[in-house]
Amino acid sequence: MLPLSAKPAESTNAAQREVIHTAWFSSCERIFRRADIYLPAVYDTCSQPLPALFLIHGINGYEGAWQDKGGAIDTLEKLIAEGRCRPMILVMPDCNKWPFKERPVTHGNLWKCLFRYGKLSREHEIESALSELIDMIDTTYCVSTYAIAGLSDGGRISANVANRRPDKISSVGLFSPVLHKDQLPKSRDSQDQQSNDSLSLNPAQNYSIFVGRKDIFAPSGKRFHHRLTRAQYPHHYFVLNGSHNWVMWRQCLPLFMEQISDIP
Repeated sequence: MLPLSAKPAESTNAAQREVIHTAWFSSCERIFRRADIYLPAVYDTCSQPLPALFLIHGINGYEGAWQDKGGAIDTLEKLIAEGRCRPMILVMPDCNKWPFKERPVTHGNLWKCLFRYGKLSREHEIESALSELIDMIDTTYCVSTYAIAGLSDGGRISANVANRRPDKISSVGLFSPVLHKDQLPKSRDSQDQQSNDSLSLNPAQNYSIFVGRKDIFAPSGKRFHHRLTRAQYPHHYFVLNGSHNWVMWRQCLPLFMEQISDIP
């Protein structure tokens, strides 16, 4: 843990799991960002590298949101016990643009906060910071493949990080994503294209899009699905019963975990 150890590691139910509360240094932002890293019980005894899944929260989140509200670790361990998913490493970073003590989003002021959040010019800095975290995880743990999934605005961040790191990320999960209308997956060398629908896509990346029938941002995910379809980019598109909340995202997570596992 030398590159990541800004805080001492902690173990939770050591016989079953290890959750490391740590931080990494974002050189572009010149700040430390927190991250929770889950290591399955078999990590120390496993002879093969394990897949790693990065979970990105929304605009009002923090590094513990995916476990505290989404039950990510409990969900994974249940799938593993049922034989529906292989053990994997979970990486849950704090990707918020706002300072930790200023997380003002509520249902009543959602649109106001989205507008204010969009004006903060730190989008590419956070994506660069996550790219640095990927490299640090790669040098610290035995990882076979990388996947990334994000909810709401975290879906946009996840798609952008996947574009930035096609060399590492093989699977992308977008849960109720808030995406730019012209956003598409593309390889790093596809900058000079004539049409958005004829981009040089990276077919090695598998995209899965999840939207709720009552989700306020369902049109964003649906639009992204249509653009991928027009570009003949193979992907998965799911419409679930739910809206823009953790009840919906708790449905998405096990589906995506099963997808990225290599269990037939």
